Amino acid sequence: MLKPFLLTAGLLFATGTALAAENHAHGHGHDHSHPADAKGPHGGIVQKLAGFEAELVLADGTVRLYLLDPANDKPVAVDGIQASLLFTQGSTRKGTLILAPAGDHLQASGKAPDGADALVSVRSKDGTSGQARFELGGHAH
Repeated sequence: MLKPFLLTAGLLFATGTALAAENHAHGHGHDHSHPADAKGPHGGIVQKLAGFEAELVLADGTVRLYLLDPANDKPVAVDGIQASLLFTQGSTRKGTLILAPAGDHLQASGKAPDGADALVSVRSKDGTSGQARFELGGHAH
C-alpha cells in the first residue's frame, strides 16, 4: 500500500516541478516540438517522451498512452513502465490519473476537464524518465 502511494507522490512531485520549470522557461507554458495536428497510428496526439514517440488518445471516458518505437511507430511492451498524467489549465492543476499497463498501452479511466492540457510523466523499467505536454486544444495561443 505504501509503495504505490510513494510512487504516485514522486511522480506528482516531479510533474509539478517540471510544470513550474516549463512555465518559467517558455513563459507561456507549452512545448511546440510537434505540430498540433500530428496524429499517431491510433488517431491520438504524438510527442517525444523518454526515448519513445508517445501517443495520447482520449476517447469514451478512457485515457490511453501508447509508447511507440520511433523507428517503426509500433507499440513497445509497457510491462514495468510507470506513468501518470496531470491535467492542467495554465498553472492550475485540474486532476491526476495513474496509467496502468493494459495490453500494448497504458490506460486509466477518466476524461480531460474542459479547457485542460495534459502533462504526462513516464518512468521506464531501466529508470529512464521523461515528461511531455500534450495540448488538447483547450486554450488559445
